[in-house]
Amino acid sequence: MIPTQEAGSGKSVNDATFRMLTILLFCEIFLQRIAFPVGGSQVQVILPITYVCAALMLRRGGLTYNSSRVTTYLVAMTACSASALVCFLREKDDTSFTSLLLLLATYVPFVLGLRGADARALLPRLLDRFLIMITVLAGLALFQFAIQLVGVPYTDVVKDIVPSQFLMHGFNTSYPVQYGSSLYKSNAFICLEASFCSQFLGFGIVVCTLRNGGWWRMIMFVLAILSTVSGTGLLLLACAGVLLAVHKGARFALTALLGVSLVALIISFTPASSIFAARATETSSSTSSGSLRFVQPYQRTWDALGSDPMTVAFGSGPGFADRDAAAFFYRTGLPLNYALLPKLILEYGVVGTTAFIGLVVAMFVRGSQSFVLSGSVLIFYSVLSGGLLAPVVTGLGLLLVTWFTVTPEETVRLQRDPGAPSPRIPPAPAPGRSFASI
Repeated sequence: MIPTQEAGSGKSVNDATFRMLTILLFCEIFLQRIAFPVGGSQVQVILPITYVCAALMLRRGGLTYNSSRVTTYLVAMTACSASALVCFLREKDDTSFTSLLLLLATYVPFVLGLRGADARALLPRLLDRFLIMITVLAGLALFQFAIQLVGVPYTDVVKDIVPSQFLMHGFNTSYPVQYGSSLYKSNAFICLEASFCSQFLGFGIVVCTLRNGGWWRMIMFVLAILSTVSGTGLLLLACAGVLLAVHKGARFALTALLGVSLVALIISFTPASSIFAARATETSSSTSSGSLRFVQPYQRTWDALGSDPMTVAFGSGPGFADRDAAAFFYRTGLPLNYALLPKLILEYGVVGTTAFIGLVVAMFVRGSQSFVLSGSVLIFYSVLSGGLLAPVVTGLGLLLVTWFTVTPEETVRLQRDPGAPSPRIPPAPAPGRSFASI
């Protein structure tokens, strides 16, 4: 469990920074469908909000530059820019410099981070705020599904309120639980898709476990995930469950297994059992969301690379994966979802991908206070969603992991530099609950 901040560490907490982080987290969860047009494309509103909040925290001293991430950012973006330049010189069709610029802009906030003492003290508090917000999200998801069950026709409330030009396009926001059904998957009104809602709720269960958030929340989150009828949140939980079992031991693993078995048994006696059974085997169908997300993007990436060494090394140019997905949708009416790795390889080749993976490690792994949170973020970011240029995806990792990393080098520097504020790490909690064991 991530321990609660002790009173002895209170002086290290910057309340203004905490308020700013809370605002960012709120926008990350509840404004994910809002965007503004830029030329012929869109930018999610969370990106400029992140820039503004980061600038304010930098000015007030709440954030500082992380030298190792600055270096890895420059290396990764130089490699990606060089690959894009090669594709431009090779006259690759429609190389999108807008896509390259968005890549550069999306990851600028990741070179920043909280100071060590503040990172340790603020993380538990922000996770508690996250739990409150996910509880609200779960309530919205259950309410949206429940009113359909009692006969209220589905309607996209947000779409009726917000002008179309300020809503993100290209997402399956309204989607029936199965073909021809009048019952729609729950996206809690405000999520880009039911799958995004499912994944955020999955994160809620992970954090609830780490923070001992209460059994009633756990039940509420599970029911809300089921209302989304989306498998991605369950996949996230399956991967996070392995990490939690390593962290919390065999007793937790057995308890979790019994809980999952009980939920599966209850579902088997409901009409929903046939729907979830169909979803479990849907990757065998070329028209299923599982195939479009986990099978075909990788097949098409392999085919697109061909035998051209230059394409393998430098890719087909920024934006190629998006153009391929758009062409695929035009031909078939099916949304192809390129995850991180196939999109990187298609657009920036082995050169850009290798350098960018170094940045991913620096962002989400090195110095993390919780390997459970880091692993969950990595699964969400790299496998379950097309997160390379999606601020709503990268933002979750930024706010739950990246800005809170505390490297061993930083700890040593703070301890040895008499002029630097000494890190006020909370007193050791009960056995098995130290930060090092998170």
